[in-house]
Amino acid sequence: MTENRRAFAVGSQVFVDLWSLLGFVPLPCESPGECPSVLSVLGEERPAFVAVERAWFEGLQETVKKRLEKSSDPVWIVFPSCESAGYEVNC
Repeated sequence: MTENRRAFAVGSQVFVDLWSLLGFVPLPCESPGECPSVLSVLGEERPAFVAVERAWFEGLQETVKKRLEKSSDPVWIVFPSCESAGYEVNC
């Protein structure tokens, strides 16, 4: 039986909202301090891959970052933060 695994987006509300337009499951997380709860949800869901906002990812502890960078289940893909593109987003 083929297992359908979803894609998740982790980062600021604006970042995850944009990715959710493409069908990603949004997992808003404004602070890297929320990492344990994010990893808990992802562990239960078993995503295919995770699109993560660079500003959030860079705030993680170095050991956690290294582990996620080497992970292949799920694959973590770091994307530029919304603010780093020079755009100011007002919600």
